[in-house]
Amino acid sequence: MRKLTLTLMMLLTLAFSLPGLSPAAAQEQGPVYVVQPGDTLYSIAQRFGVDAQEIIELNGIQDPALLRPGDRLVIPGFEGVSGLLITREIGYGETLAVAARRFGVGPGDLARLNRVLNPEQLYVGQALIVAAPEQGAAEAALRPAQVPPGRGPLAIAARLGGNPWALAAAAGGPAPWLLPGATIWLPSAGGFQPFPAPLQSVEVIPSRGVQGRTVEIQVRADEEVQLEGRLGEWPLVFHPAGDGLWVALQGIHAMLEPGFLELSLTVQGPQGLALRFAQPMRVADGGYPFDPVLIVPPETVDPNNTAPEDALIAEIVSGQTDTRYWEGPFHFPADYSESFPSRFGSRRNYNNMGYTAYHTGLDLYGGVGTPIYAPAPGVVVFTGETKVRGLVTFIDHGWGVYSGMLHQSEILVQEGQRVETGQLIGYVGRTGRVTGPHLHWEVWVGGVPVDPLEWTARTVPAP
Repeated sequence: MRKLTLTLMMLLTLAFSLPGLSPAAAQEQGPVYVVQPGDTLYSIAQRFGVDAQEIIELNGIQDPALLRPGDRLVIPGFEGVSGLLITREIGYGETLAVAARRFGVGPGDLARLNRVLNPEQLYVGQALIVAAPEQGAAEAALRPAQVPPGRGPLAIAARLGGNPWALAAAAGGPAPWLLPGATIWLPSAGGFQPFPAPLQSVEVIPSRGVQGRTVEIQVRADEEVQLEGRLGEWPLVFHPAGDGLWVALQGIHAMLEPGFLELSLTVQGPQGLALRFAQPMRVADGGYPFDPVLIVPPETVDPNNTAPEDALIAEIVSGQTDTRYWEGPFHFPADYSESFPSRFGSRRNYNNMGYTAYHTGLDLYGGVGTPIYAPAPGVVVFTGETKVRGLVTFIDHGWGVYSGMLHQSEILVQEGQRVETGQLIGYVGRTGRVTGPHLHWEVWVGGVPVDPLEWTARTVPAP
């Protein structure tokens, strides 16, 4: 009898010493959500796809209106799932299976909690709900490796830095890890790594795109690589930034339909092994207003004039110089930068022709003769007179980033001239398609106009 009692005590002690098991957790019987400021019972129910009445009954809630931040709610409908429900963001290159390994949870539970229909189509920056242990979700210290060609288990294991039995266990059995190109997960001293060598990391900044804004892709590799990529229809050009860092910058068109763009990346290593990743990126609406109808000279909206001029500007801003001339945020190119007569992205209707255009730059106040300064260092690549844009100056800042100064009365620089931030380059005018004197300032990134205010507000590339 004494032996039986000791055995039962040992089993109880062992049960309550296992991670995630406690009398409180056992009583709650399901995953727990901690109410956040702004939550309501019905917003919580909608988030998890459950019935609000079930939450009320399971948690014995007397008055749903008295729900307070910090309250703990057991979420019904997830039998077999336990822990604290928290939100984690998906990084580029992560599938549901990769995310499950990273968070130390089962892929099936992760799919159920987030109602994932296609495990291979998680988008960059997607917020996933994770059931973590009460003490916090410890990310698995894993790194992926691709099985190289080899003569046998010992040769392959030597190249991957492990032993055949450990590698077979990491691959889920002896067969998969013997297949060249198969991905297996190995212990990592540096924490979770979603990419195999020679890649160290891929970061998308910001993780969610916005109409008329800049997307930055930072790739870090531990050896020389060749990089190619695309964001939707736009090819990505990667520039070396030192210490194994490569950066590509790309603008998102202000009139692109909100939704998803595919962000693809191909990495060619020195040993000829090519890695390819593709993942959707969400693009949000920029919230741009509709301007009143503008009456302008008919010749400035005539396609016979606008089409060749647009083609000329597109050619000017299409180059990608490896030299980055600027550091830090851009400066405003004119003195009047407290308010703006017209901002970037507003929808335009010229001469009652319909809202088929948008404002491609930022207008700054100034009468004829107001000084214009270079917003950042660069090289002047075009000066001249055009019918729609008037007297213009374009500056190449490097890495596919350009500034355009439109409607000038006078130009003080020449093509090929190097300019510095704050250098006088011209004067405000009223040339081209205008209703009054002002400076129209454009910033182009990857052949697409973006909001100049973004470039005055933050540092690109992000440190």
